[in-house]
Amino acid sequence: MIGTSLQPGEIDGHLRSMRLTTLGFLLTVPLAAALCIGVAARESMVSPMAVSLTAGAAALWVGFTANRDAQARLDRIKRAFAAKGDEKQLLRDHRMVNLAVLARLEVMVIAAVVASIWGGSSAVAWGVLALAGMMMFLSWPTADKTDMLIKRAREQRGR
Repeated sequence: MIGTSLQPGEIDGHLRSMRLTTLGFLLTVPLAAALCIGVAARESMVSPMAVSLTAGAAALWVGFTANRDAQARLDRIKRAFAAKGDEKQLLRDHRMVNLAVLARLEVMVIAAVVASIWGGSSAVAWGVLALAGMMMFLSWPTADKTDMLIKRAREQRGR
C-alpha cells in the first residue's frame, strides 16, 4: 500500500489539537484542588486511612505505569506506520496515545479528590495531585517530540 504524506501545516494542527486536549486535562488539577479545599471531609464505611492508602497506591501505580504503557502504544503505532506508511494515521494514533496517557493521569487526579474527601490524610491527596499535575505538564506535546516520533517511524519503515 502506498502511504500518505503530510501536507504543510498538518503537524502544527496536530500539535494545536494535542495541546488543547492536554490543557483541558491540566485544568482539572486546579479544579480538583478547589474541591479538596472546598468540600468537607465525609464519613465513610471504611477507615479514612485505608481510603487514603488505597487511593494513593492506585494513583501511584497508574501514574508510574503510564510511561511504560505510552511507550508500548508508541511502539505499536510505529510498527503500524512501518507496514502502511500512512503519516496522517500516525498522527491520529499519536493523538490517541496522548489521550490515553492523559486519561490515566486523570485517574490520579480523581484519586486525590477521593483521598481528600473520604481519606484521612490530606498529604496523600496533595502529593498525588501535585504528581499528577507534574506528569501532565511533562506530557505537554512539543514539535521536537512529534518530529522524533515521525523520524523514528520513518526509520522503522526503512526510509
